Amino acid sequence: MQVVFNIDKKHTTDKPIAMALGSFDGVHVGHQMLIQQLKYIQNTIGCCSLVYTFLNNPLELLNPKNAPSRIMTLPEKISKFNRFNIDYLVLNPFNKCLASMPPQDFIEHMLIKNYNLKYIVVGYDFKFGTLGSGNVNMLKEFSKSYGYEVIVVPPLSLGNEIVSSSLIRQLIKEGDVEKASLYLGSPYAINGKVVHGFGRGRKLGYPTANLEFDTRKAVPKNGIYLTRVKIEGVYYWGMTNVGTNPTFNNEGLFVETYILDYNNTLYDTRIKLEFLKRIRDEKKFSNVEDLKNQIAKDVQWAKNYIYKFI
Repeated sequence: MQVVFNIDKKHTTDKPIAMALGSFDGVHVGHQMLIQQLKYIQNTIGCCSLVYTFLNNPLELLNPKNAPSRIMTLPEKISKFNRFNIDYLVLNPFNKCLASMPPQDFIEHMLIKNYNLKYIVVGYDFKFGTLGSGNVNMLKEFSKSYGYEVIVVPPLSLGNEIVSSSLIRQLIKEGDVEKASLYLGSPYAINGKVVHGFGRGRKLGYPTANLEFDTRKAVPKNGIYLTRVKIEGVYYWGMTNVGTNPTFNNEGLFVETYILDYNNTLYDTRIKLEFLKRIRDEKKFSNVEDLKNQIAKDVQWAKNYIYKFI
């Protein structure tokens, strides 16, 4: 996969192109239906597959105070797209120029001018152009002039819910990491660097890896989670606390992981946390001994749960 940081908006190719358009935050199972359609065209018609998306969420520019948290950071998005063996991933900065561009200008000047466009694949609710004024019907109308074919992928429902990035963010916020992971097609994860904490976990007999990560990331509801920890390509089981450490009256949000059967020092190491299941809410304990006893119970619960799958 060729990754293009299309800062100057001048990326071009003469090859026949099948293009998927969208924001693709999370690259969830609904998005993956678009990619499957793109791959089908690639394999049967012979077009190059290209995903045309953004470096940033449009709302981070248009309404920064209310911009949603990111399900995926940019490196995470690139990594997930790389699994699908597409030809081009074109990443565009969403800026004021793009935000104010009329729908037809976007199609003509950003796409038709730069690409030998044969197919456009979009979701049923795709919007583009000034204030999202362009829609699927407009995209089809423009195709009569520009000669591409539009393929619209219908919504994907699991249970009685339509899978969307907004729904997944809400599930993460509520701590329902199991359902969020189901809709993502893989466990919800946070990547980051292990940094020094207060050292309390080690004193309690449960040393933790304290994670520094992109603050724009969606973070699960405060609580204790069963996690899987990827360290230098190897997976370990872990228990992760998301919260404020109320027993110690701390301020700020901490993501700390006790890694089962692991004793090495991890400072400055980049790790990946995959959230598998919520164990319980975060609690404030009246003393450190009660906290230590609860951690022991949590560890035993986690081991009993893990043993079901071994």
